[in-house]
Amino acid sequence: MKYKLDIKRDVDGPAGDYLLWLPFGFRFSDEIVHVRGFDTIAEIRKAAKNDVVQCDCDDCKKSIAEFKRLFD
Repeated sequence: MKYKLDIKRDVDGPAGDYLLWLPFGFRFSDEIVHVRGFDTIAEIRKAAKNDVVQCDCDDCKKSIAEFKRLFD
C-alpha cells in the first residue's frame, strides 16, 4: 500500500507552520513518527513522496484491526 497525500485531510496549521498527520499504517522513514512539521506545501509534497513508508507499530496495528472489526 502506498501513501497518497490528501492536503485537506492530512495537513493542518497556518501557512509556514504546517503539520502533516499521517493516517494509521504510515510513518516517516527515518523514525517511527506519524506527524511532522513543515514550512511549505512543497516540502510536504516532497516528504509525502519520498519519506513515507508503511508502519507496523503497535498503535497502527491496533487501530487498523479495530477499523476492520467495525467496518468489515
